[in-house]
Amino acid sequence: MIKLRFFLIGMILGNYSLSFAMTPAELAKEGKYEDAVKAYQKAIEAAKDDKEKALLHKELGDLFVSKVDFKNAAEEFIKALALSHKFPMRERLQIAIYLSWARKYDEAIWQLKSVLSEDSENLEARIHLAKILSWSGKLDEAIAEADKVLGNSPDNKDALLVKANALRWKGNFKKAIPIYEEILGKKEDFDSRLGLTYAYLSAGNIKAAKESRKLLQPQYPYQEKDLKQLDLDMDKGTKPILNAGYSYYNDSDDNRVYRYFSNFGFWLENWKLDLNYRHTDAKDNTRNNVVEELSLKAYSKPKEFLGLGGGIGLVQFKHAATAEFLTWNMKGDVNIWNGVAGLSLSREGFTDTAQLVTNEIRTTNLSLSITQRLADRFSLSGTYSYRDYSDGNNANDFQFSPTYSIYTKNPTITLGYRFRYLNFNRQSGGGYFDPNDFTSHQIFTSLSFEKANFYIYLEPYGGYQSFRRYGENKSDFFGGGSGILGLNVSKNVRLEANAEGGNYAVGTAAGFSYYLLGVRLHIFF
Repeated sequence: MIKLRFFLIGMILGNYSLSFAMTPAELAKEGKYEDAVKAYQKAIEAAKDDKEKALLHKELGDLFVSKVDFKNAAEEFIKALALSHKFPMRERLQIAIYLSWARKYDEAIWQLKSVLSEDSENLEARIHLAKILSWSGKLDEAIAEADKVLGNSPDNKDALLVKANALRWKGNFKKAIPIYEEILGKKEDFDSRLGLTYAYLSAGNIKAAKESRKLLQPQYPYQEKDLKQLDLDMDKGTKPILNAGYSYYNDSDDNRVYRYFSNFGFWLENWKLDLNYRHTDAKDNTRNNVVEELSLKAYSKPKEFLGLGGGIGLVQFKHAATAEFLTWNMKGDVNIWNGVAGLSLSREGFTDTAQLVTNEIRTTNLSLSITQRLADRFSLSGTYSYRDYSDGNNANDFQFSPTYSIYTKNPTITLGYRFRYLNFNRQSGGGYFDPNDFTSHQIFTSLSFEKANFYIYLEPYGGYQSFRRYGENKSDFFGGGSGILGLNVSKNVRLEANAEGGNYAVGTAAGFSYYLLGVRLHIFF
């Protein structure tokens, strides 16, 4: 009888506790976050059909969003959409926004395009699509979507801002700046002011950038974070910087070059000034020569689309005798189409080997260059140079290179091809590599990666080269590469180690297998 009584009491208590079991949504409402997550996960496992599972994944994603955990929220939303697309359009739009905040750009873009395929007049969806396309680096597509909005609503601030940002990120400051100014002419706006400040800074209008920065008034935490990053970027871009370093060069012809160098760069209004000093010890088996170089260079962008610069210097060759001569340079560049075209003219000393120092080789260089961004990930660049040598020789040099960005986040990965044709008038015996009909085809890739205070850049390459020199035809495969390993020691100090090498015939002045090692210190004041 006693056992039966306890059994009945247990049954009653059991039913009582079961009647008070809470659903995942109720647990979340009560603030029992971890219990709610576990309850949702169990409910998903027990769900009998895809529709029910999709709904539970979506609710769990919403729970993660409430805790600002967009990474886990995105995973749940992706699972929900894989099981069912029959969510209300408003919810699908919101899911796409959350996915973008978790940097799931491709998934967000796909979802927004799906919404627009059903409702092409959905202005909010199109504006968010334009934003996410720009964040993912698809700048031309972002501009196209923004233009669709502006076609019907030319004063839409959000679409104007997306277009201005995309143009700025493309480097088209001439078109971006007026759009920012148009928005701000109607009402002050933090995001537009931030974009305009960056545009001025990147365009070289430092005075305007500093004046615009004063008007920034953050109201939200994300704006305070953006302003802090802007201040860091402005410090690095406008404050004086001291660079100092050392490099060692060695090649298969027993040339050895030891270099010590320093540079002090600073801004004077909108002029960037650089004072440079370089000491070179150039040695081989029979020579030990020294070169001292001092120069001052200046560069400014009087207009967003135009850059002008020049400089003057003094080079002193010290060998059996001592010779001094002036060096100079002038250059200009202009934004044209989707890129930049440039022209430069210079007079320089050729100081790469001890023999060149002994022979006091000097060069006058005329160079034309153009770079065009044909698509978001595809670019073309080309240069033509004519060099006149003090020993009566001259050379025509043509280079062409298409590049494609495989990955634009962190790391960034680029694949490219370089063609080069170089032809000297004759073999002068002056101590530099002077081939006839040099041709090379080169495949290269570049990789840059940042993590915490470290960063790295690598560029391996390989290809095939052929040329004629002293009447002999030669051809072979070549390979090599370069790299930089950097450490941000503090906000104002950066340390780098660099290396390069290979057997590319025109990789150095001498035209032999070589390697170079160096270190560099950057100090921002």
